[in-house]
Amino acid sequence: MKKLILCVIFVLAAVYVNAQEVTVFQINAKWNQNNNYDTRGLKNCIIKFGYLKNQPDDIKKSITALPVLVIKDKKGRTRMQYIGDISLQIKVSKEEIQATIDKVNQL
Repeated sequence: MKKLILCVIFVLAAVYVNAQEVTVFQINAKWNQNNNYDTRGLKNCIIKFGYLKNQPDDIKKSITALPVLVIKDKKGRTRMQYIGDISLQIKVSKEEIQATIDKVNQL
């Protein structure tokens, strides 16, 4: 009976891991929060936000401009990055970002 329960738990865990969605992770600085990208309305993804100061050192060193939108696939691999320009804003339409999310979801 214990083995059966463990098997069911492992199967459910495997299904959950494979069912995770694409993640859109925005990184910005507190002093630039007025230029946060509005991620409301993006579908079929998990949206996360973090301040640059709270990121690990390797992430801090790799960021060259703020804000940054990172789109990661279901396995956690980075598939696309959108970075702010000289105005410290991301100048990409939501439609383009949603198209990227949809494309990554199909992988």
